[in-house]
Amino acid sequence: MTTRTVTAADLHIGDLVLPPAGPPRRVTLHRLQGTPPVAVIGYADQADQQSVPVSELFTVARRQASRGGREVGRSL
Repeated sequence: MTTRTVTAADLHIGDLVLPPAGPPRRVTLHRLQGTPPVAVIGYADQADQQSVPVSELFTVARRQASRGGREVGRSL
């Protein structure tokens, strides 16, 4: 598994976020709203949603390349 760093605006549903502390979390909701814009993020293991600046950085897990390179760039 490899990781990549993305802004909150670039998260996608299904991404596996690796927080600095605590277990990995799967993104189940992602939307941009407001002025200035914020990203609203929901996780599979939490009932509430989190609003963060669109420029906030997140570490996201990625699968390593398999035979033929089919899995490169796909989120876990």
